[in-house]
Amino acid sequence: MSTYPTVTASEVSPAGLDDAAMTQAARRVVDEVRSAQANWAELPVNARAARLAAAGDAMLAHAEALAALVVEETGKPLAEAYSSEVVGVADLFAYWCKHGPRHLQPRHGLVPSLEMPGKKARIERAPRGVVAVIAPWNYPVAIPMRSIVPALLAGNGVVLKPSEITPRSGAWLVEQLRASLGPIVGLCAGDGRAGASLVAAEPDLVIFTGSTATGRKVATAAAALGIPCDCELGGKDCAIVRADADVERAAAGIAWGIVTNAGQNCAGIERVAVDRAVADRFIPALVSRLEAAAADVPELVTPRQKAIVVAQVRDALGRGGQALCGGVPEGDAKIAPTLLTGVPRDAAAWRDESFGPIAVLTVGDGDEQLIEAANDSAYGLGASVWSRDIDGAVELGRRVRTGMLWVNNHAFTGALPDLPWTGWGASGTGITSSPEALEHMTRPRLVVVDKQSGIEPWWYPYGDRMVDLMRAVVRKQREGGLGALLATLKSLKQRERELAAGAVRR
Repeated sequence: MSTYPTVTASEVSPAGLDDAAMTQAARRVVDEVRSAQANWAELPVNARAARLAAAGDAMLAHAEALAALVVEETGKPLAEAYSSEVVGVADLFAYWCKHGPRHLQPRHGLVPSLEMPGKKARIERAPRGVVAVIAPWNYPVAIPMRSIVPALLAGNGVVLKPSEITPRSGAWLVEQLRASLGPIVGLCAGDGRAGASLVAAEPDLVIFTGSTATGRKVATAAAALGIPCDCELGGKDCAIVRADADVERAAAGIAWGIVTNAGQNCAGIERVAVDRAVADRFIPALVSRLEAAAADVPELVTPRQKAIVVAQVRDALGRGGQALCGGVPEGDAKIAPTLLTGVPRDAAAWRDESFGPIAVLTVGDGDEQLIEAANDSAYGLGASVWSRDIDGAVELGRRVRTGMLWVNNHAFTGALPDLPWTGWGASGTGITSSPEALEHMTRPRLVVVDKQSGIEPWWYPYGDRMVDLMRAVVRKQREGGLGALLATLKSLKQRERELAAGAVRR
């Protein structure tokens, strides 16, 4: 087994610590990062981008070591470790360091020049402060980095809490970033108790990616402390195969969506709704693709996850379902790609996230039944529609309650930094990647400069002049009565001059 440098970043370990001690240790990490963040935020955004670009170059100089580490911790094929983790990191640094500064520029705010002369406003993007990133084990590099890079660019500090199942990948990332950027990045290592301690240490924003059940606990704990929380949670994505679909492409793409990363993907395809008109051709093609992929699909990362998937398959078969391929593995054998049909809609395999290389297939008559099947879920992360009629597929797909829609493809956009990754319902309301994510990683700061002299008409005491002005403003808005407004403003200015000269009393 390869060896890797000892992590020198600030570290929290659950071993031998009670909850109070863990929270104190997490707070020390947060405080260290917060101290560094103040200076980091003062740098111009272009200077931060330059330093991040250099950090990315330094990290990617060790791409081979990173890919090997991911393979060791997750068991995924080297090709997937490169394509879904290492290449994604390269794209993240390239995108954010080039385009990110433009997305962080202030914008001008509209101040009515007639009613409020001499005033200019702009809205800046101010960093939140310290961002806690609680990351999962299925993509231990790509998922945290797509939050870490833009968060740092926006002027935040980051504390990463990697999964205890893939701790070395997360520790490696922090070590590499600290070597280039210093203590603007920190590490909080450990299991769920470490994550709870990190939230209790009161960062300024929590970004959580993981299961729906855990995400809701994290969001509740954060809300109790008044901390905003961005949750990207589970999924139960459905692929809709219309009657006019390209059968071979649909079968190949959907098979990939079922088995990629051994199905351990929040946007993995776990349900398939196929039009009866094409079912006789599509189903054998999909089964053939799944069986051909069996040799390349690794074992699930944890025994616990394997037990969940096996229990779902066993329950589905026990309730009248049929395995068109795969099924319950024998002994310690890995789970083969499994396609189930005839499964009741209240079965766990249909309703609950599987997070394994299995999918449930149902046949429908026409688009309405396909849409009904796709929407029969509490989750709403992604969906795909497979059809030669592109416009029709988009129109149909917009009726699926999801945050992401793909036509004739599925879920590959997770590695594209300009595109948002988001859902709704039980899939959470968080946004990772894309400029839209900056709305969460920053807060708006309004800056108003007033070069006007004299007394404002809305200051005390009010008197008739305030009422006259408000009436003129309303008339201007309703009737375009600009003349009335100008006359009123002229009268008010004259009155202010008289007041200043002491000629009249207010």
